[in-house]
Amino acid sequence: MKVFSSLALCLALLGCNVVANLDAVSAVKKASILRSDQFQSVAGNGKILLGVGSFGVIASSDDGGTNWKRTVLPGEASLIGLANCPDGSWVALDFYRKVWVADAAASKWEPRELSTKANPLAITCDAKGRYWVVGSRTTLLSSADKGATWASQDFGEDAILMSIQFIDADHAIITGEFGIVLTSADGGASWKPGKKIPNDFFPHATLFSDLRTGWVSGLAGVILHTTDGGDTWVKQPGGVGAPMYALVKHQGEMYAMGANGIVLKLTAGEWVPIEGRPAPYLRSALSLGEKGMLIAGGAGVLQIFSPGGQSPAPAAKK
Repeated sequence: MKVFSSLALCLALLGCNVVANLDAVSAVKKASILRSDQFQSVAGNGKILLGVGSFGVIASSDDGGTNWKRTVLPGEASLIGLANCPDGSWVALDFYRKVWVADAAASKWEPRELSTKANPLAITCDAKGRYWVVGSRTTLLSSADKGATWASQDFGEDAILMSIQFIDADHAIITGEFGIVLTSADGGASWKPGKKIPNDFFPHATLFSDLRTGWVSGLAGVILHTTDGGDTWVKQPGGVGAPMYALVKHQGEMYAMGANGIVLKLTAGEWVPIEGRPAPYLRSALSLGEKGMLIAGGAGVLQIFSPGGQSPAPAAKK
């Protein structure tokens, strides 16, 4: 009898553990954000926020970042960039030479192939709703029909273009490996080489707040600043010796984010660390005004950060 009771108790305990484990697996499958997520880019259109990342993960929020809905694109996908167009629609850049497009509600995503052998690395959408993609081999792609067809330009150098920004409807800037700078003053109709950033600078991120004022972040945490449209660059002091992958202007202040989850703030001309996140890196940030900044990175970081204040708890991860 004792043997039977012990066996029954053992089976009962095992049964409970099996149920508990299955419940845990089910919870992970239903979670909107996982610790294994590697978010690369964020954007918003005034109604919803999106974060995209490796393995085709798209997280969306229609309540300002409090709750998130998870979508995983079919097939092989690795999303490394995201842009919102003037009509509210979305375009996400896939490292596997595709873009994924969606309407303003981001309810359905459709792939469009990139007509290039280059590796795409950054994307933006201009004031006319045209897509622009830059990448390896100094390649620039543009599409005026939401990715159905592409025009291609090759600037003839074996270098990687890392960023593209339309400062306004007419003026745009591209930065890349070896300090490459390309500029346009006619809405992208033509591009010309600008003065190179000194010392073969490799820019992780570039941000111009107006036609003359800009920053680039590079290796070992170096951040350069220009006040003359890129004719001259000055290294700003501070930092922590780690690369910064994102630059963002928030509430009139400049911030940099990068390796080891570090957040820097430009204070009296010096980059000062103000925050450390439990993440291998922070890759992207979006200012939400008084609500704070939406930040994204490794280890499933996708949350609202309030500089100088208490950050809301991150979305639950399993």
